[in-house]
Amino acid sequence: MVADSQPEPVRKRSWVRTAVIVLVVVIAIPLILFNLGETDVWFFGLRLTVPLFLILLLMFVLGMLLGGSVRTGIRKLVRKN
Repeated sequence: MVADSQPEPVRKRSWVRTAVIVLVVVIAIPLILFNLGETDVWFFGLRLTVPLFLILLLMFVLGMLLGGSVRTGIRKLVRKN
């Protein structure tokens, strides 16, 4: 019998994390795709008219990247101490 490479709590947390990510993506995709109207965005005095789904998609991706980088930074701090 082959021993598991990870203890049970680590595998359980990994499964829960994956389930939460899938749930967020499943909720976010229809929200992004059904908002096709255009909206005005003011950015540093510049007025842009862009489809709302692009703004939602951009914010979703930026949130995922920022969340991942913060999580990585916290892990590094915990390991360092």
